Amino acid sequence: MPSFIYRVRDKSGRVFSGILEADNVRSLRKKLHDLGYYVVSITSAERKRKLSFFEKKINLDTLFTFTHQLSSMIEAGLPILMSLDILWREIDHPKMQVVISQIRNELSEGKSLSEAVEKFPQVFPLMYRTLLKVAETGGGLVIILKKITQYLQKQKEFITKVKRATTYPLIVIAIAITVVILMLVGVVPTFQRVFRMMKVELPLLTTIVITISRIMRTPYFWLIAIGGTIVLYFLYRHLREKPHTGLLIDRMKLRIPVLGRIIYLASLGRFTRSLSLLVGGGLPVAESMEVATQTVVNKKLEHSLDWVKRRIVEGVALNEALRETHTFPTILVEMIAVGEQSGTLAEMLEKVANHFEEELDIRVNKFLTLLEPLLIVFVGGIVVFVLLSVYLPIIKLWQVLGQRG
Repeated sequence: MPSFIYRVRDKSGRVFSGILEADNVRSLRKKLHDLGYYVVSITSAERKRKLSFFEKKINLDTLFTFTHQLSSMIEAGLPILMSLDILWREIDHPKMQVVISQIRNELSEGKSLSEAVEKFPQVFPLMYRTLLKVAETGGGLVIILKKITQYLQKQKEFITKVKRATTYPLIVIAIAITVVILMLVGVVPTFQRVFRMMKVELPLLTTIVITISRIMRTPYFWLIAIGGTIVLYFLYRHLREKPHTGLLIDRMKLRIPVLGRIIYLASLGRFTRSLSLLVGGGLPVAESMEVATQTVVNKKLEHSLDWVKRRIVEGVALNEALRETHTFPTILVEMIAVGEQSGTLAEMLEKVANHFEEELDIRVNKFLTLLEPLLIVFVGGIVVFVLLSVYLPIIKLWQVLGQRG
């Protein structure tokens, strides 16, 4: 039986989206009408999948809200199907409503929650899906959902830190580029005409700026600049997906002064936080490593962790395998060693994750403190360079006129 994605409006005017199986559009329309809904649209699920590239994606905030509210309702004693029905009505995200609707349908057919979310890997990351499986093997659904909520909260905080570290510099650089372009395209040509009329001998600096201005005013410049940027972007993505070049690029990222350390700490924080949750949920270390490694986005660290996974399978302790790579900090190795010896590995990993996140905060704040004056000097230097190139001929002209007078 085919599946259809629908949008309906209730008597109060609220719009909902969902997915249901039906013989055809007409029978589904009648079913929804009998339930008291006004049908806005019905689309084949297969056709909708092909157009999903253009739809609004389900972001981390929406996933966090869903998980947090689901855990709260189940903890309060509500059945999971009723909880999902409430969430379907309350969540303000059409695509997430469709996902919840499909999960609800799967559970109604007797499938488990972990089996239902497996159908949406683009919405629920591997970490999420694995922890739900752990819950079903005796981990306790409410406890695991709370742990996932905490994990997603940490992810949100991490993204906020990244945005905080990059937004200000990007805005300043964008403003600087805009100002320079306006000066070169709008202001410099005006002075160029004045200099030509007055037949002033131009200094080298002014000649360079006027030449740049002339090039920038040609349509070919923008075509090459925009086209070149697009080509470089896709070339970078292509090279990063290749095993060898991707490893080389990510190794170079870790060597960037200041920023490299931030990338390193962010990756370690995510990895240790993930590993702590998985081990704490009762998953064996080898399986936990398999999942936690996928949360690391740096290929250099991922390459080292692949080595660690192989060594664990061979029977080597986690701390020893990490030590052999010469990639991970001593504090991580030693804390894991203590955790393995005392049977408190999950707790030790959580402490290390907290340590990395605290150090990341300090590094980001230092980075922003250093970057602000550097950006001011950089932007000011460019503006002064352009202004100086414009005013040097004028100063020279005044000197000539003064000598004649």
